[in-house]
Amino acid sequence: MADVERLLSEYIAEHRAGGRADPLEYLERVEGTDRAELAELIDAYLRRSPGREWDPEAFEGSAAERLADGIARSLQGASGWWPMMLPRLRDGARLTRGQLVERLSAALGVAGREEKVRAYYHEMEHGTLPSAGVSQRVLDALAEIFGGSAETLREIGAPLGEGRGPAGAPAMARVGTPDPRYAEGRPGAPGDAAGEAGEPRAEPVTPAKERDEIDEMFTGGP
Repeated sequence: MADVERLLSEYIAEHRAGGRADPLEYLERVEGTDRAELAELIDAYLRRSPGREWDPEAFEGSAAERLADGIARSLQGASGWWPMMLPRLRDGARLTRGQLVERLSAALGVAGREEKVRAYYHEMEHGTLPSAGVSQRVLDALAEIFGGSAETLREIGAPLGEGRGPAGAPAMARVGTPDPRYAEGRPGAPGDAAGEAGEPRAEPVTPAKERDEIDEMFTGGP
């Protein structure tokens, strides 16, 4: 607990001083339940920074909001740290989500069927797709696009239900605050005919008799 309190204090001091204040750099310094607890505390701080006048309009759409949302989705979702890490990896590759989906679809051999791939990838970034169901083929393709390791992607996708953040989580995405040019929700982002702001949540779940190889790759496991 002492480590959690100390790291939170250090993070808040750096954030208030206008420093980089990347939560991942602090989360990697603790493990297990301490990591989950620190993530929750940073999330709460980012949503309403103590000692600052609360400006909901300034917070909405800000880098702090995106960080807070990523932490919350990781803690509450079924995809481990993917909501925190995938947008950062995508940003590091300088890809909008639309561009990423096009490349992923081609790598999976389903070019021309991007809509379903987009729906599943959307759920990966938002923590609503159970990571255990995502096949190795999908992770291999993403690792190739990001220039990383499929094994690390699998590890950081482990659910945090037991308060355990995987030790390798920060190692694959040591990048700063996501570049707003590639952030989800930015109207007219490069490569997107229209931005993803207000994009309705697509529902990829398919009746068993109508399931295809895309469903199997994203929900059928290894």
